[in-house]
Amino acid sequence: MSALGQLLDRLRRTRPPPGSAAGIVAVPSRGDELTHEVSFLFAQLDEIEAEREVIRAAARTAAAETEATAERERRRLLARAHAGADREANELIERSHAAATRDARAIEAGAEREAQRILARGQERIPAVVQLIVDLLVEERR
Repeated sequence: MSALGQLLDRLRRTRPPPGSAAGIVAVPSRGDELTHEVSFLFAQLDEIEAEREVIRAAARTAAAETEATAERERRRLLARAHAGADREANELIERSHAAATRDARAIEAGAEREAQRILARGQERIPAVVQLIVDLLVEERR
């Protein structure tokens, strides 16, 4: 059995003295002897507690670094998403503008065709109107 095992075994078997003597500190008991026997463990426990504090501090530092890294990544992803949204919005605006330009050109072309048709029709009718005017003037003079 190891030394620690023997110590634990002895601690398990130790009982306080019976009766009211167990409540009085000045009365020597088997427990007081064990306290002296295990006092070397307190230094080790203090070392373990110091190590725990170092580990806890390191864990806090690591957690803070992880949070900072996550925050930087969140900002990077957010900036990337905003840039992507802006790019898509600009593309949508460009497509809408291009479609509106095509529609405007089609309307202009239709208007130009209509104007040419009206002009052609007017030119076809000019000789008849001129003839009518001439006839009216000639008739008035008579």
